Amino acid sequence: MILPSGCLLVGGVYPISGEGVRLGGLAIVVGTMVGARGDCYRARMPKRLFTSSAVVLFDGKVPIGKLAGLLEKFGIEKRLDPAANPWMGGPGVALPFRPEVNGRALVDAVNCPWPDHMGDAKEEIDLFGAWSMGWFGPFVYPECLERAKAMSFGWADAVSAVDKHRAFVRIKSSYVDATGKEAPVFLPKGYDPLVEMLALTEITRTVLGLEGALGYFNPNGEVLLDRQGLEECLDWSKENQVPPLPAWSNVRLFRLSDDWTVMDTIGMEQLDVLDHEAWFETKRYDPQAVDGFLRNAANYVREHGSVIHDGDTIDGPGDVQWQAELVEESLAPRLRSVVRWLPMDGTQPPEDD
Repeated sequence: MILPSGCLLVGGVYPISGEGVRLGGLAIVVGTMVGARGDCYRARMPKRLFTSSAVVLFDGKVPIGKLAGLLEKFGIEKRLDPAANPWMGGPGVALPFRPEVNGRALVDAVNCPWPDHMGDAKEEIDLFGAWSMGWFGPFVYPECLERAKAMSFGWADAVSAVDKHRAFVRIKSSYVDATGKEAPVFLPKGYDPLVEMLALTEITRTVLGLEGALGYFNPNGEVLLDRQGLEECLDWSKENQVPPLPAWSNVRLFRLSDDWTVMDTIGMEQLDVLDHEAWFETKRYDPQAVDGFLRNAANYVREHGSVIHDGDTIDGPGDVQWQAELVEESLAPRLRSVVRWLPMDGTQPPEDD
């Protein structure tokens, strides 16, 4: 199938990541990782205890009283006491969100730096267990903050801000009955990930107003933004009547070889669709154009469903057709099913080992 020309407004809807695109800015070492399997058009969906998450990084201990005061406008359901395992719940508050289906947003403080390695099954059982159960987010993978730092094209001071952080606040959504009286329902009837993400983002904006907040981090989409950057993203998206995907999903850039580059989206599974990946000869294409292409391809699938199949083609950067391939394992971590795009320009990409 050839998709109609213009169905994706390449580079014309979503803005590019910024002018600081770096070729070969991060070396990839793909080792043994848990990746997506099965039907390539069914996004890997470990949405269970928690269905989405966002993080605000702080330069010191989070003042819980002031945090609760800021969040009163959302209607505090209850205060949260620290759990025996601090990774499975720090002090904070529960906010109502779709209470008719047991929905709530849990906002808790962890007064230590983000544990980017996510623990060890033998030596750090508490941390590893919390990560594997989704306490940091449903699509969080080890070293996500380090990758976000390397790919923070839209925030020049991201690296220094991250290095200064000493604590963080998690904002997570859940529909599991907190009383334990009902059988768990992980995704309720009428579940809408877009509505959920917008609601969590509003809470996150409020938390960013607390003294000591350094910046916003979406660990599922490996996004880092300061408060101003997040506001600008949300304002632009509202003005253009599109979801604020750059606030939730990053576009990353890797050097595959001396001559080839790979770019991908990360985080679209939060919206229950696949990520997209593009392979291209470095000298032939502008990474900024590929950025826009990936953004709009991802949003097209979000709007229209699983309409892209193996062999489909579409107008893309360089005024050539790009062909889709559904693959079970992405090149870069987190390993997951993706739609891979290759330009039909006569070039032959390196083997994906």
